[in-house]
Amino acid sequence: MKYNGTFEVDPAFLSGSTILWKPTGNGEYVIATKGGKKYFVKRNMHARYPTKGDPKVVYDKNKAEADALQKKQERLSELMKGLSWSTDHIVVEEEHFWDSEHKFTTVTTCIPDVFPDTYAYKSLSLESFIQLAKSASAALEKLHAHGVIHGDLKEKNILVSNKGGKYIAYLIDFDSSYPADDIPEWISIGGSNGYQSPEVFLYGSDEGAAPKETITPATDIFSLGVVFHKWWAGSFPGVDMEHGSVGAAVNFDKAVTIHNKFNVRIGDSCGATLQSLINWMFAKDPSDRPTAKQVSDVLSDKLEVPEAFHKGDDDKPFDIELWDAHKLVAKLLSVSDLKGKGLKSLKRINEGSGSAGLKYRVVMKDGSEKTVTISELCEAGYATGKGAEVETPWAEHMIEFESPDVIAQKGYAKICKAQISFRKRYLITTASGRQIDKGYEWLIAEGLAHPKTVSVEADTPWPEHGTAYCSENMARLGVKSISRMEVGGEHRYKIVYEEIVDGKNKVNERVPANNLKLMGFIK
Repeated sequence: MKYNGTFEVDPAFLSGSTILWKPTGNGEYVIATKGGKKYFVKRNMHARYPTKGDPKVVYDKNKAEADALQKKQERLSELMKGLSWSTDHIVVEEEHFWDSEHKFTTVTTCIPDVFPDTYAYKSLSLESFIQLAKSASAALEKLHAHGVIHGDLKEKNILVSNKGGKYIAYLIDFDSSYPADDIPEWISIGGSNGYQSPEVFLYGSDEGAAPKETITPATDIFSLGVVFHKWWAGSFPGVDMEHGSVGAAVNFDKAVTIHNKFNVRIGDSCGATLQSLINWMFAKDPSDRPTAKQVSDVLSDKLEVPEAFHKGDDDKPFDIELWDAHKLVAKLLSVSDLKGKGLKSLKRINEGSGSAGLKYRVVMKDGSEKTVTISELCEAGYATGKGAEVETPWAEHMIEFESPDVIAQKGYAKICKAQISFRKRYLITTASGRQIDKGYEWLIAEGLAHPKTVSVEADTPWPEHGTAYCSENMARLGVKSISRMEVGGEHRYKIVYEEIVDGKNKVNERVPANNLKLMGFIK
């Protein structure tokens, strides 16, 4: 099966005569061969070259976007001319075209023997990690020398192989790249969440939020620092923000915690640590960051990191508060108590995966450290858990709440009854203070409550009416007992209620089966 009449699609991407495109970033791809060489063929999912049959408004819009994309790619191809994957470790575009479906397609060489996305770089030795980081920096240095900003550096856009025990990094995917002298409009700025520099975060947030001049090759340096951290620590740096990336934290002058694994000397000549290097790469002002060559020189122990970016012992090793999302369910011990338990420091860490990423880094006096959840912090005795505040549920719902501790562990701080538009509901306060209202079915599904075990004095229904009573529905309506009764040869029922009227239980006799079924009393 051929794509565009020239590329033979790999069988793994075929189903009969149908090409199975796989999603990647802002497009989709297949592996194909041409002239005996294997290629990565990717087409853009957003840009579309218009056809004469399109309405004029649609035609003009698509034509402008298509022309701009092609113009940019042609300019990038010209700037990157002479670079190659084999010598410069930059996988440049071999060709591009609009295919038969009017989608913009780029073709690049498939790099052989690269590691999968799941490769555990965090298990690398210090020597191997520095070698890999130097290779990535060297490739980026060459790209910047040709006047190109990558714009979307992340692990997936840096392929890695090992040749003869030497790690080699290859830069790929230049869809979000742009010439350093032609920065795109703010609404078109690229990058991936978690990796963007503070200036890209600000420039891309709103028109006029930051001038174009702030976007420089230094944006790639910031992203590369994040990649280094993800490679060797296996996580994003910790940030002192409940909802935010490293770039956002730096922009708002919030604390960023680099994993203690990076607190190692690169060499003896200059005395720089990896921690200080990444801190330099994370400088808020782009002009304060190192160039790609300076990163390589520090990694080669040929250059000192400026003193302003040295990472030393924190003057405030203990955070005095938990994350806001945890304050309603736990209370942190005092600093003196924490020290008494052998702690050297305890800091908040945001690993960038929503509320589940809000954690704490604990460092003991012997230097050992670990990252823990709020539950683990309580289990270790560094914080005390608070049980949720729970009211008695509405009687007619026939439910029982789980224990306050279980409800708190699920991230909820309070549950109380609420009557909303004549409906009996529950007002629930989450651990972060947000309030929501839900019905009792949701409480059961969320594991916050379970159906109440009930028993109603009952015989069995008349055989022609059903096989069993529904005790839950009867109890919900206050039924104490139910029994069969025969009235003139007709099969009916006697219902006795819990309700007391004039000192006696309320009774409803001679109830027909249809009424019971309507009330849900018979299964």
